[in-house]
Amino acid sequence: MKEVLIKTNSTIQETLIKLQNSSLKCLIVVNKNNILLGTINDGDVRRAIISNAKLNYKIAKYYRKNCYFIKDSQLPNIDTNEKLKKLKINLIPIVDKKKKVIDYIADNITPNNLTLEKNKKIQTIIMAGGLGTRLKPFTNILPKPLLPFRNKTIIENVISKFTNYGLNKFIVSLNYKNTLIKAFFKDLSPNFKISFLEEKKPLGTAGVLYKLKNKNKKYIISNCDVIFDIDYNYLINFHEKKNFDITLVGALQKNKIPYGVCKVKDNKLQSIIEKPENNYMANTGLYLVNSKVFKLIDKNENLSFVDLINRAVKKKLKIGVFPIPSNAWIDLGQSIDFIRKK
Repeated sequence: MKEVLIKTNSTIQETLIKLQNSSLKCLIVVNKNNILLGTINDGDVRRAIISNAKLNYKIAKYYRKNCYFIKDSQLPNIDTNEKLKKLKINLIPIVDKKKKVIDYIADNITPNNLTLEKNKKIQTIIMAGGLGTRLKPFTNILPKPLLPFRNKTIIENVISKFTNYGLNKFIVSLNYKNTLIKAFFKDLSPNFKISFLEEKKPLGTAGVLYKLKNKNKKYIISNCDVIFDIDYNYLINFHEKKNFDITLVGALQKNKIPYGVCKVKDNKLQSIIEKPENNYMANTGLYLVNSKVFKLIDKNENLSFVDLINRAVKKKLKIGVFPIPSNAWIDLGQSIDFIRKK
């Protein structure tokens, strides 16, 4: 029960982390006595962040106060499944006569067949053409996508997070040790569709996408060394409803300096700030992109995806940021992180 309850003095960052740890994607807001105040879901938090709310802001002004609930005495007379479908919600708080939350009803949030069929039209591009320099000496023998991680290769771990949401068409960009990667997938005989986009020379994390500029499609693009635990239905709906050309997935990060920081002017101490914290949003290397963006790439150009985004900004294309908590993202790009998270 505690996993779905949250207080109004909780921060946006704390709420996102708790949402991430709950499969329901919705929390019940209560006071110190567990009296129902409302609900808050993924969408509420993302709207707050997009409206420039900071991670340390309290959720008091962002949760939904007029939520639907059921008194325990009424429960036998209500078709809760019908209510969930009719109201298009996935959680109903159950309260006693004093409005204290004593339970909840939740729907099965597994994506429906209509959503899965819709997702199958979107192809996922995995950028796997790099040299894996940051993971040396491991990549001296195997290319980064084929390094072992949690009893599978890294790239299998990456792909499995997409197939759970009906995203089963993959394009893998190749350059370094490409024959090994192609041979691996041939031997694997996967239950998803896979094709390859080969670079004759290294083209960065975006240059090879020039070949897809006239496809008129949406693509999810992921680095091959990042693993996500997110609901891709939320990401796709967010991108489509906002009509973005690029949606960048950003992870909320907190940087805390473990000592006092001196503010100095003309060699004179102005003040000391004790253990300051900075909040920022990191680019995770996951994007949802309309293929018209690829027309900004020149043929055979070595271009990073960050540079492509900056070009899109200059062209005034619509670019959105889809925030996720830091614990929804595993970055295996550094040797130290790769070893620690195995």
